Amino acid sequence: MAALAVPGVAAHAAPPSTNPAQSFGIAAAELAEQDNSFITQAAQVNLAEITIGKLALQKATTPQVRSLAQETLADHQNAQSKLEQLAGQKGVTLPSSPNAGQQNIGKQLESASGAMFDTTYLQAQISGHQEASTQTRAEIDSGRDADVQAYAKDFLPTVLKHLSHAQADAKALGIAPKGANTGSGGLVERAQSHAADLGLVAGGLAISVGAGVVLLRRRRQLG
Repeated sequence: MAALAVPGVAAHAAPPSTNPAQSFGIAAAELAEQDNSFITQAAQVNLAEITIGKLALQKATTPQVRSLAQETLADHQNAQSKLEQLAGQKGVTLPSSPNAGQQNIGKQLESASGAMFDTTYLQAQISGHQEASTQTRAEIDSGRDADVQAYAKDFLPTVLKHLSHAQADAKALGIAPKGANTGSGGLVERAQSHAADLGLVAGGLAISVGAGVVLLRRRRQLG
């Protein structure tokens, strides 16, 4: 991850502020909501990945999951270290724990074991990094602080690398992403089933109508 650039100061300019937050672009009190929100979200992602990465190294049952855990743990520890530096420069207080949803995933992983652990872990990696990708792109597109945006631009390739790794591992192990049964495949299957049901109903109606016509003809002949 590239070091954060410090804006240069011309020789004839006034002495820089002694406030470290003000010497790096925008001060904390002036950060846009998008920038503040991203810093918080990125910290929570890092903390969550560090926590479940350590857990996966203890409980993973496949080399694929263990390899992903080693990768994500090292990368997010590095990302968190640089985020702490950035937050210090901006005067931003970082959260000390993941968000409620991430903590819930952690609890699920603590109670899971064997193949269920690997499945839950990989599904969490896919959904978590998809969300982190969306958050990071939003900062790149809409952030106002150049330093925070620089962190986001450096952070995104790491997030996408982890997402790709998790997706490949899940495919290799035959694990469907969480909620896959509500995806397009599930919709197609339900549509096909619905069409079959309609076909049965239509067939039943055709038979009923045909039987009614035959009965009416017989009545006319008898009459």
